[in-house]
Amino acid sequence: MTSHDLTGPSESEPAPEPPSATEPASEAPAPAVASRRGSRLRRRLLVAAVAVVALVLVATTGIGWYFSGEVINVTHGEHSFPLKVIAAEAGTVTLPETEETTRPGVWGLHWETGRALLGDVLSTADGEVVRAVVEPASGPLAAGTMARIDVWAYGEDPAQAFDLEFQTVDIDTELGPAPAWYVPASGNTWVIAVHGRNAAPREALRIIPTLHRLGMHVLAVTHRNDEGAPASPDGFHHLGDSEWWDVVAAVDYATAHGAEDVVLYGWSMGGAVTMTALRRMAEPEVVRGVVLDSPVLDWNSTLDKQGAQRSVPQPIVTVAKWLVEWRADLDLEGLDQRAWAADITTPILLFADQADTTVEVSATMEFASLMPDDLITVVETHAGHTASWNEDPDAYDAAVTRFLTT
Repeated sequence: MTSHDLTGPSESEPAPEPPSATEPASEAPAPAVASRRGSRLRRRLLVAAVAVVALVLVATTGIGWYFSGEVINVTHGEHSFPLKVIAAEAGTVTLPETEETTRPGVWGLHWETGRALLGDVLSTADGEVVRAVVEPASGPLAAGTMARIDVWAYGEDPAQAFDLEFQTVDIDTELGPAPAWYVPASGNTWVIAVHGRNAAPREALRIIPTLHRLGMHVLAVTHRNDEGAPASPDGFHHLGDSEWWDVVAAVDYATAHGAEDVVLYGWSMGGAVTMTALRRMAEPEVVRGVVLDSPVLDWNSTLDKQGAQRSVPQPIVTVAKWLVEWRADLDLEGLDQRAWAADITTPILLFADQADTTVEVSATMEFASLMPDDLITVVETHAGHTASWNEDPDAYDAAVTRFLTT
């Protein structure tokens, strides 16, 4: 009989060999290798996220910088002439039919060598509009002339437009002399006419004959950064926050030259300048009344409106407003005239155009609602920014006359 060792291998089942030290026991990666791979992935995702955020910030800042420049940069005087005159005959002109050329009312037609005053739309057909020419053209007008519609309507100055005597005078502002048109009259009240952003005294031409008939002297002013006027130290518009000093200088000029009282008259940004002057000037009681035409009474809502019209996302508009405040060293909230509306003691005539695509008119209407009822007169029109006169000149002049004679 053969004996067997019960602890050793049998001859029929050989003992298994131990695993080699050079071969892994399984296919799963070692924990350290998996950790390194996860760490690299997280780093790549983090770098990508940071890059995306940086790109968004750069784009937001860049677009915001450009938009802020559209608000505060100073530009002057160059006009394009996008309309080709189709025909010009005695008393009529034929133009391409557009929203602008078919608007009712009275408008200027301006071309490189002349102007005309357009009246009623006489007919529209086949993409063309025929309008009356209510005043003879100054300068040759013929088919093929390139022209533009001019909301200011009239010519170069009071003498050329209305044969009214005027002179250019210098207003002594804190930055130096600023030129102004002075149109003398028979009374003791002077009207300080304040034009809008990147505009000129010519914006006041439409109302000068009415003011002259009322016996009111007119001082159509320039303010800092206008052509011929001193530049602000930083070269930017300040949206009324510094320009108001130039209006006060004009008031001082008027009172030094015989004015017993003044009327402030502002268009667009000129409205912001005018209202800021009224509440900051040392002696506001010299102001007999204020006329505002499409005024900017709140810059925040107006910039929101303009951003939306350009399809600029609201976060970028917000950045642009911060940049406006930083670059021009001003506070947009401090230029919201609604905050002081209830405290105003000066009568105001307000032309609020409900078709205004430049200024947020809801802020204008809220300003009016906050003023004492016996001091605010609102005239609503539907012709566009600073075009209340153009919609119906007779009605506009009558409203101004009523306000200034009561």
